[in-house]
Amino acid sequence: MHILTRAEEEVLFKTLKANALKECDPVVKEFVECTHGKLVTVLWGCRAQHKAMNKCLMAL
Repeated sequence: MHILTRAEEEVLFKTLKANALKECDPVVKEFVECTHGKLVTVLWGCRAQHKAMNKCLMAL
């Protein structure tokens, strides 16, 4: 078993985050488009897009 150093962990996290954002880019853009022009109503107005975005990001 290999334990990661803090530096290795940070590099891995940044790489995984970049890959997740690249893979989920269309879903994230859909959520962002939904939020334009909304303030508080984004909480219920974009719920479906938010759930889809979270599902995509968590799947990776």
